[in-house]
Amino acid sequence: MKSDTVTLSDRLVFLLAVNTGLVTGGKPDNRFLEFYRGRSSSSLYCAIVGNVVVPGGFASNDVTPALTTDPVWADLASTIRAQGTLPGIQLATTWEGYVGARKFLTGEANKFIPLARCMVRSMDSDSMAAVLDSFDLASNMAIRHGFGHIQIHAAHGYLLSLLVDHRINCAANSALDRLGLLAERLRHEGVETSIRISLRTGDSDFDSSGSEVFQDTISKLPFDFVDISSGFYNIDKRLIYPSRPDIITHRIQESVALALRHPYRSFILSGRAMSQDWASIPSNMHAGICRDLIANPRFLQEPHDGCRNHNKCHYYSRGGSHLICARWPEAQLRQLGKRASATNKAD
Repeated sequence: MKSDTVTLSDRLVFLLAVNTGLVTGGKPDNRFLEFYRGRSSSSLYCAIVGNVVVPGGFASNDVTPALTTDPVWADLASTIRAQGTLPGIQLATTWEGYVGARKFLTGEANKFIPLARCMVRSMDSDSMAAVLDSFDLASNMAIRHGFGHIQIHAAHGYLLSLLVDHRINCAANSALDRLGLLAERLRHEGVETSIRISLRTGDSDFDSSGSEVFQDTISKLPFDFVDISSGFYNIDKRLIYPSRPDIITHRIQESVALALRHPYRSFILSGRAMSQDWASIPSNMHAGICRDLIANPRFLQEPHDGCRNHNKCHYYSRGGSHLICARWPEAQLRQLGKRASATNKAD
């Protein structure tokens, strides 16, 4: 690497999963491919394509990509790999009728967990098994498309985050066992794996009991990496997208504490990770970045020129239809607007 490139000793650098909204009919379009082409490089270990709905699953919003046999997915994987980056994909599902909150803080934190418990209790064992089957199927499809890293999205209050938590699902052991088997199978096939979890939900009463036990349970699963996030989308999104210094500090401290409890497991640290003093970060933690690379595709070569907290990337919360950044060149912003308009007319 050049001397001005971000270096973190032996750490790996991941582009974390993000739902760009750059889709047409649920499929990645040219804007999607160009987004990942521009941010992939030999300086980036792995780019994880975000929030991809498994077959038969449910999207978090109407511009969420869905995994199919369409060759565009193979084109995307080869585009990322051609730039020197390992192509990864994050597999996810919500449930029928799911609606993501627009507000960052819903003001109804005490309502989501009881509703989640009721929904999970309404699912029989066959229904839960079908959900896990869809992740098996999606993993196979992703491998055939050429993705070399499979991430399971068990965070942010999406369906899998409910099914794997004993505090919400009394049958969580069954889901955990299935995910463990999936991770082991993928490892035998030479495919790298990770699982994303939320350290906390944002419901302080719920989080006050059993959070570390949940974190430790997930960390014992045989995934190659645990991607540490925080927050449930419909409780407190400030934990998912930390910007306040106190939230960032607590997120980093709790993440480091988890990594220290599991020194033989590898973790992906996020929450403005690139601004941390990596000399004090445990050696089993690797860097996960998102907003800095969204803002500046050359951030890894220009590490002092990243996100400036304009917050336009939170397009769903702002009522937008796709990812955008105030730092992008004006010509690119205009072109995105024209393409979005043309897509809406075609629909």
